[in-house]
Amino acid sequence: WSSSRAVPQGVIPFKSGVIFTQRARVEAPISTILPAGSSVDLLLVLSLCSHRINNAFLFAVKSKKKKLQLGVQFVPGKIIVYVGHKRSVYFDYNVHDGQWHNMAIDIRGQTVTLFTSCGKRRVHADLHFKKDEALDPHGSFLFGKINQHSVQFEGAICQFDIYPSAKAAHHYCKYLKKQCRQADTYRPNLPPLIPILPRDPSASPSTPQRMEPSSGLVGGHMGLQPPPLPTNRDAHAPGMP
Repeated sequence: WSSSRAVPQGVIPFKSGVIFTQRARVEAPISTILPAGSSVDLLLVLSLCSHRINNAFLFAVKSKKKKLQLGVQFVPGKIIVYVGHKRSVYFDYNVHDGQWHNMAIDIRGQTVTLFTSCGKRRVHADLHFKKDEALDPHGSFLFGKINQHSVQFEGAICQFDIYPSAKAAHHYCKYLKKQCRQADTYRPNLPPLIPILPRDPSASPSTPQRMEPSSGLVGGHMGLQPPPLPTNRDAHAPGMP
């Protein structure tokens, strides 16, 4: 968070990052997150811990016309990656287990890849449709929701980085912050938020529930600045806890 900006409502800073509560409202123009004309091809490096079982989006990127262009949704037992309006692929992976998860999601050409275990485990999903070539520079970035009526992602975020290059994918642990690799030793002193909260009644334990995009984003402002890529490609990836 920029020191010149107040922390948005519903967001609690702690030693390793920030906690998003049910009251969080974070939105920003996509132009403040990524350079103008950015491609949908990109890499996400994530370190997070879910505090509530639901079907929330981690983030959503919408065009000026409110069409979903990019997004990641966590449902029980699944990660769904959206690369267009009503277009998605999913992976069998459970984020809602109360543990810290360090992962990378690479969107490249007609393939989406989920990397875990510092790149030792990877799963590919093919896109059987044509995706948008670029994100709308006049679009919006919404963190933790897809619209004002949807459920909010509730949990701790240690790292959320967006890279335009795929070279970080296989060794994404090189790009994880030290405190994120050791996140389990940095649990915030907020006991009511740490245990897994009761399951959201709308969350299904087995079937991904794709949420229809709609208009009406709300919120404050998030300033995410992706760090520069390291120049030494041969560095060994540090281990994860």
